[in-house]
Amino acid sequence: MDKVRKYSRNALIVTFLILIFGVYMVYDASYVWAEYKYEDQYYFVKRQILFAIIGIVLFFIGKKISLDFLKKHVNKLLFLSFVLLILVLIPGIGLIRGGSSSWLGFSFFSFQPSEFFKIAIILYFAKFIEKNYQDTIKLKTILLPLFIVFFGLFLIMLQPDFGTSMVILASIIIQMFVTRLKFRYFIISFFFLIGFVTLLIVLAPYRALRITSFIDPFKDPLGSGFQMIQSLFAISPGSLLGLGVSSSIQKFYYLPEPQTDFIFAIVVEEFGLIGGSILLFMYGFLFYNCFQIIKNSLNRFKLYFSLGLLALFLVQVLINLGVVTSLLPVTGITLPLVSYGGSSLCVLLFSLGLMLHE
Repeated sequence: MDKVRKYSRNALIVTFLILIFGVYMVYDASYVWAEYKYEDQYYFVKRQILFAIIGIVLFFIGKKISLDFLKKHVNKLLFLSFVLLILVLIPGIGLIRGGSSSWLGFSFFSFQPSEFFKIAIILYFAKFIEKNYQDTIKLKTILLPLFIVFFGLFLIMLQPDFGTSMVILASIIIQMFVTRLKFRYFIISFFFLIGFVTLLIVLAPYRALRITSFIDPFKDPLGSGFQMIQSLFAISPGSLLGLGVSSSIQKFYYLPEPQTDFIFAIVVEEFGLIGGSILLFMYGFLFYNCFQIIKNSLNRFKLYFSLGLLALFLVQVLINLGVVTSLLPVTGITLPLVSYGGSSLCVLLFSLGLMLHE
């Protein structure tokens, strides 16, 4: 237990260090754009601080909430998440931002139901695995939960939100590795996933455009490849030590919305390879300590949902870094605990609280 407390303390410290750095970077990356658009250079950082405070409260709720209570109400949470996912698709109820109807609420307060669904589906899957672990050697045993997963992904794709769908799907697949399901089914699922993604790309021309701009962003430098090119222009001059604190050039209207998906590019531009590596080390340290907590967990329900939540966190970091460094097509996935975004930040902090549950 002493080791678990040590890992939990380490994870807690590094979580808040990343969070504090993230709040600063949101201000640093956004104040130029905020001043231009809202005549208030603190517009984004004030909201991020509010989101962080709410998220910290949720973090400690996650650490203290009864696991039996949580497990008892998982199905209700999942049902509520489906209701919210359906509501967001109804014209006049769902808010459209960036061409995607992914939001509910009002202009001054809004949230993404897909973020709520992330936690609900992982908790549901964990409860299912705990209850049916011995039977998961048979594929038919997990067909119903898989149908529920794909129904939720279908609703998210209708928004459309391809990136979030892929994050959730990848996390569920990782979570399934603790079942007794035979490995050949994972191989079959992999080829099915490739075909499914290909179909989605074919059905939506803008996704195909993202793929072509990823392969050769300079083919359309002022259009589909613009954001990726500007990201590379931010990273390349960063060198070893960077341009210096608050010395980014790309945040001056070159890199669109730098406080969101591409905030890591500003980190490297200002703090260089060393600064970017330190942030990555902090993520790695957080993952390591969370994994050690999971490995030493005596509660199977906690073990299963913690693995899913950690996978969710890890996949988001990898995808975001892949996009920023031009290794992956643009997906719209934010950098956990650093990028601007209320729904994502609050859900991530609550998830970390659940993983560090005492």
